[in-house]
Amino acid sequence: VAKPVIAVMERWHGRVALVTGASVGIGAAIAVELVRLGMKVVGCARDVAKIQVCSEVKTQFQRRVS
Repeated sequence: VAKPVIAVMERWHGRVALVTGASVGIGAAIAVELVRLGMKVVGCARDVAKIQVCSEVKTQFQRRVS
């Protein structure tokens, strides 16, 4: 029987993940999901303005979850 994703991810709670391409597309989706699951995310991107917007959204999300 497969374990739920959240149960599997508990061992990563509080750890740091480096996500490249974190400002758009799959990279952004992965970064958001990792934050949702309790990880600290360092996002890298070529477009500073886009990554700053993503950072603000993720910070607001973290505040709601905490």
